[in-house]
Amino acid sequence: MLKRIIDLPDNVLGFTASGEVTADDYKSVLVPGIEKKLRETKRVRLLYVLGDEFNGYTGAAAWEDAKIGLRHLTHFERVAIVTDMDWIKKTVKAFGFAIPCEVRLFKNDALQDAREWISQPPDAGTLEFDFLAEQSVLILRPKGELVASDFERVSDEIDAHIQTNQGLRGVMIVAAHFPGWDDLGALAAHLQFVKEYRKQIHRLALVTDDRLLSVVPTIAGHFIVSQARHFAMNREHEALAWVSQG
Repeated sequence: MLKRIIDLPDNVLGFTASGEVTADDYKSVLVPGIEKKLRETKRVRLLYVLGDEFNGYTGAAAWEDAKIGLRHLTHFERVAIVTDMDWIKKTVKAFGFAIPCEVRLFKNDALQDAREWISQPPDAGTLEFDFLAEQSVLILRPKGELVASDFERVSDEIDAHIQTNQGLRGVMIVAAHFPGWDDLGALAAHLQFVKEYRKQIHRLALVTDDRLLSVVPTIAGHFIVSQARHFAMNREHEALAWVSQG
């Protein structure tokens, strides 16, 4: 069976497994918990405790577990798994690379460490941004590797404006070079961000002298936004004037 762990921060879901976990446990406890939390927040943290009283999954439960993983793959920010069972540890290590978020294993006697880790405040990130509401323009300035929380912070800032004004006139990205992503979770959050907002953005200006990045507007103009242009770093004011006309 699955039992909900109550005393956790608002963005953390916790469950303890004992005995044999069935498909009904997933449908009546885990799935409703995840879906309710996702109505309150964009990304969820999961604490999963598989202690000495846990005996395993039924075949149907394993299938439900796989379906949940596929359906909510990009919705998890962190996952902490507490167990002493070797087969679970080996499974997580074998497939953990494919999960686009931070996943950590903890021994049973390190449950408190798991609770502290899963409850830590999100990384502040290195993506600086300015939202010019009157001009309906978002300016992004990446200063280091992107993390998942970067896109959450930006979303929180622009969502209300987009709903009221039916989109943004434009987005301007100012970057000396592309900084990359901190982990797969950051990449997944970036892709989800593009998917959610690409139809809400009228113009995209990329301000950079990086030769590799300079081709991005050509690609974006075909697949992401209707109008995209590249500007050299010394033409930032010109780029802002253009993107504000979106």
